Amino acid sequence: MKNINKIIIYTLIIVLALSLSVSARPQNFSPEFFRELADVVNEKPEIEVPDYEILELDNGMRFYLAQDKSLPIFEIRGYIDGGKINESKNNAGITSLMTEIMLLATENYGESELSVFKEVNALSLNLGTASDRISISGNSLNTESSELISLLAEVLRRPKFEGNHFERTVKEYQQLYRQQFYDDSALLNMHFFKNIYGAHPYGYNYNYNLILDFLDQVDSEQVNNFYQNVINPEDIVIAISGDFEVESIEKKLRNNFSNWKNSKDNLSKNYVNIDPEIHQKIIVVNKADATQANMRMGYNFYTSKYPKRIPFMMGNRIFGSGSFNSRLMESLRSDKGYVYGINAQTRYHDYGGAYFINLSLEPEKALAGMEAVKDEMLKIQNREKPFKEEELFENINYYNAVFPKAYQHQIDVLDEIVYQKEFYNHSDNYLNNFVKQYNGLEVEEVQRIFAEDLYPEILFTVIVGPKEKILPQFKEAGVEVEVIDN
Repeated sequence: MKNINKIIIYTLIIVLALSLSVSARPQNFSPEFFRELADVVNEKPEIEVPDYEILELDNGMRFYLAQDKSLPIFEIRGYIDGGKINESKNNAGITSLMTEIMLLATENYGESELSVFKEVNALSLNLGTASDRISISGNSLNTESSELISLLAEVLRRPKFEGNHFERTVKEYQQLYRQQFYDDSALLNMHFFKNIYGAHPYGYNYNYNLILDFLDQVDSEQVNNFYQNVINPEDIVIAISGDFEVESIEKKLRNNFSNWKNSKDNLSKNYVNIDPEIHQKIIVVNKADATQANMRMGYNFYTSKYPKRIPFMMGNRIFGSGSFNSRLMESLRSDKGYVYGINAQTRYHDYGGAYFINLSLEPEKALAGMEAVKDEMLKIQNREKPFKEEELFENINYYNAVFPKAYQHQIDVLDEIVYQKEFYNHSDNYLNNFVKQYNGLEVEEVQRIFAEDLYPEILFTVIVGPKEKILPQFKEAGVEVEVIDN
């Protein structure tokens, strides 16, 4: 009965939190919504920065502790410095496999026992892998904070990489990556990013053939050795928010983590090398059963420390946010009718990034869509169609309306503070400085910075779709294309 009551209470808390979040979120993303939003001048938001204390253990593990008595919950967010960046060509995909297995069984709990422990105490704990970090997230009722901390220690410190759960997970991952060759979006990611990032861990993780080669020969010892090198306390930082007493939580954290020793090797991390051989290159990945063509055009971009990130972000929102009033959407969908959808994105990593435009269109319009994108880029570059003040206002105004929605809960704010302070040396007031900077932008500055980093002349293009409908237009225009039969 006690466990049932816990689950009911916890479910009600989650439903309440979600209902508050959903009720505050815009529900209608039609053109009319954006016009209405532009007619209302939203106040510049201010994000409340919580008070917190830092606990640093002798082994280098750090905890940011912020009390929040508004709900009887206990939440954790954290990061392990180092993710897929630590992989090589011979173990591509090992980070995702490792983190999945870490959640399944430990030295003290078998798979079924660990599952029961989570269920009985209504605990949630997850690990996520990204290019440069492994993320940690979890929550419980405040009455089960000790159990959540204990679970965190089990998962991070004592994972078990031997047993049926290991063999099963490897087979599941093999099936998952085999399926990627049948998915349009996965094929687009594979052929675009493995070329953009080349012989670099960022590229290996989109090379599904490499990953399958690794999965065919992986054993538990190999994963355990990788774990010993990359999961160490000095590389872990965790934010904790909720209804707790600081002294009590500090004691629990010390009891669970203070005797954990570091054992990692020095892992080399290199920047992405730009390959000029892919500039202007066009690859068509033949997928005969595709009803439309999925296209990506882009080039290598800056790292996470790009100093002009905010004005470029606003310029890109005007150019290709994917909203109905963005330049690309107005030109290629509303005016020309070439595309079903189009947007431009920037992907930043610590050792290299990418800027790219995504298009979904009829296969027969692939070349026309490509040329139209380049034309819109040139119109901004040569100031034939410079950004307008009202365009910048609309996007700043939109950000002022929606940006605070991502930081309604204290754990979200604390999480961002921890990430920015620990990895990019920003201040506690990072979020409000961000708001101040984008609100202070002038249209001439945004125009200049965005135009400086547009390079239509080096766009690398991948198109996934039926080659019999795509190739004739390129052949007629005398444009060279490389064809990959999937």
